[in-house]
Amino acid sequence: MNLVQLKRMIAIYESGSLRKASKMVGITQPALTLSIRQLEEEFNTSLFERGPNGVRPTEMCEKLVQRARLMLMEEQRILHDLATANRVPKVAVGVHPIIMNDTMSRAMRQFVEQAGHVDMWVREGYTTQLLDLLSSGDLDFAFCGLPEGYADDALEFEPLFKREYAVVAAPDHPVFALTEDDFARGTDFVWAHVSAYETADPIDNDDVVNMLRRFGYGPQSKSVKASSTTFVKAMILHSGMIGMVACEAVADELASGTLKRLAGSEIPAPAFGFITLKDRYETRTVRLLKATIRQWCARKPN
Repeated sequence: MNLVQLKRMIAIYESGSLRKASKMVGITQPALTLSIRQLEEEFNTSLFERGPNGVRPTEMCEKLVQRARLMLMEEQRILHDLATANRVPKVAVGVHPIIMNDTMSRAMRQFVEQAGHVDMWVREGYTTQLLDLLSSGDLDFAFCGLPEGYADDALEFEPLFKREYAVVAAPDHPVFALTEDDFARGTDFVWAHVSAYETADPIDNDDVVNMLRRFGYGPQSKSVKASSTTFVKAMILHSGMIGMVACEAVADELASGTLKRLAGSEIPAPAFGFITLKDRYETRTVRLLKATIRQWCARKPN
């Protein structure tokens, strides 16, 4: 027994005629008769009785038609659910915390408005975390930084912009009164760090570490690590700490004088852009999301 045979049985039941039913289901009358005989043999019962005005269902056929209709309704429901799911595209993008900002939120809003009904997922993470998610198939692409010279034959990288980082603190922080000799003797400042790792990020730039050492930061320094850029910024602003952040993240505070850069601490960050698995097929929805992010990156200096 299969659903096709049940549909043919229902067609005969509803039309009361083998000839009419054969036209309804699109097969010849002999083929339809054979299909019903196979059902009758499987159930060891008669389903229809021939009469002068066509065919008449047996009592067993009446019961079977009721059950068959329920089965076919469930089939239609499943097909509807699958078709609906297929019409709603899903997009999963991984984004570095440093670029989870107003520009990104506006880009996402524009994308959703243009794409219509879309199942949109944004995963926040640092580069190595996002690369793991990308490799496991959990992301369509990652939007993060990739150090210059980093190579992986399985990845494609489309750079979009670079950022500058600097050590910043409140203007009255004692760090601004120290000399190079003071730094060389060591400091006891409390530092704030953006980090999602208990150990060093495996693709951290060594230049950053060396630069921080010039300003008194070392293995023995007191520090607070957090995965949230917003929280690190708050610690520098309100808790008297010192730390290195992306200059864009504190652009308003630097402009107003609420925070101040430590001279000589500026360092360029790795290029930020799209990382995709090589040769991976991109849907129209994914291409639209990338195009929208490109527009916003070009619109606002990074």
